Amino acid sequence: MANPKPTTGSMFDNLNRPDNLPDEIAQQIRQKIISQAFEPGQRLPTEFELSQLFGVSRNVVREAIARLKLSGYIETKRGVGSFVAAEPGPHNFEILPADLLQADALEHVYQLRVEIEAGAAALAAQQRTEVQLEALRQALLRVDAAGEDWRHGADRALDFHMAVCQATNNPYFVRLLSLFGRAIGDAVRTLRYSSAGTDRVAQIEAEHHSIFDAIAARDSDAARAAMREHLTNGMQRRHALLRGNACAVEPETAGRG
Repeated sequence: MANPKPTTGSMFDNLNRPDNLPDEIAQQIRQKIISQAFEPGQRLPTEFELSQLFGVSRNVVREAIARLKLSGYIETKRGVGSFVAAEPGPHNFEILPADLLQADALEHVYQLRVEIEAGAAALAAQQRTEVQLEALRQALLRVDAAGEDWRHGADRALDFHMAVCQATNNPYFVRLLSLFGRAIGDAVRTLRYSSAGTDRVAQIEAEHHSIFDAIAARDSDAARAAMREHLTNGMQRRHALLRGNACAVEPETAGRG
């Protein structure tokens, strides 16, 4: 007697129908591998079986599998199928979206960001060109112009930080900050939203100007200290929110009221 076909609920969670289905499917399979529900060397369900389980097309499943292969979690054998890698895990540095739902993991990412961006600011003070300084100045003006528009302000602030990294003339700083920006964008917007209407917005603007002034003066020590103070203040603000000392609503909720 044939075994009954597993349902989506018995193996995977129902999809939330996000904008990027391959990402969510890859994330669910990745979590199964990390938890060893799928063990090293184990053959995964076929593309057809996965498409039935998730209720999506085989092309969507194929994209998810490609992402898992690229990140080192699975291996594929032509004509045979996909298997959990013998030593599954990211071959490239990555920040998983699911990790950032945990307060401790998000704080760890922020701690790493502080150390990297403080160093980037110091290097930018040494390496920036006049053209890059002008680009940084324009990015700063756009942050200032955003004012109390929390969503626009958060995006422009991330642009300012990217301009600092570009001024290092070190492509690896740019790659890392691009990764951080995508990973913590929602957290940055939360902080900016919670700061609207408070003196924290003016403080953020002053901190950005301090970073810019130090880079313009080619003062590496001051640039490092200014960036560290700015990001540390942001971490402390988030701690206050988590402790309930500030009243905030998540941006995704606030923007849809």
